[in-house]
Amino acid sequence: MTEPSMKEMAEMLRKGAKMLSMHCPECGTPLFQLKNGEIFCPHEKREVKIVKDGEDSEKAKREASLDRTLQSKLQLLQERLDVSTDPTEIRELTQTITVLLDALNRQKA
Repeated sequence: MTEPSMKEMAEMLRKGAKMLSMHCPECGTPLFQLKNGEIFCPHEKREVKIVKDGEDSEKAKREASLDRTLQSKLQLLQERLDVSTDPTEIRELTQTITVLLDALNRQKA
């Protein structure tokens, strides 16, 4: 486990998150439950969906994949927005970011 991951875990505990007995299936880091109920992996810096017996694990995997893709695209657009000076490009980027954020929120609901 890396030092930044340890610092992130300590910060999450200070902010009131609970460390769970479950581990991230991707990296093995302990999972945390945030105050809003979200299960989070501090190493992967993303929400983790817990699939209970009888639930569709393939559906959960697709949703997790979509979530990662949307997050990745948002990050790329944000980086482009940071360096852009063209008003037209800025408008297009912010509109696209808004659409992706809406999609991400709908996917999580």
